Amino acid sequence: MTIFDYLNSILFSKKKVELNCDDESQFSIFMVNRWSSFYSKDVALYINQTSNVYANLFTNKQDQYDLVYNVLPRLKYKRLDYVKKVKKEDTEKETLLVPEFMSQREYLQYVELEKQLAK
Repeated sequence: MTIFDYLNSILFSKKKVELNCDDESQFSIFMVNRWSSFYSKDVALYINQTSNVYANLFTNKQDQYDLVYNVLPRLKYKRLDYVKKVKKEDTEKETLLVPEFMSQREYLQYVELEKQLAK
């Protein structure tokens, strides 16, 4: 089984899955919490207040699965889109060729002063 099978079982269907030895290596409570928090902000808050606190008390993955399965409510099916962190592009700093005798801050001040004088 994949992580998405577990998510479908936990969030959307009423069918409970029994983990066997092979499935235990595929199940990760962290990934279940992460992907289920993509459903909505309310689910993310609910996970933070319940399963993130109590799931670490169990060493057995079946017990962790049972906790999450019983705590989280069944939701209407919705596609879970992965949310990537947006990187800020700092292209100005990458293209600057700063002289060795100046700091980057001094160079930027110098460039701004030249722009003001050119106007």
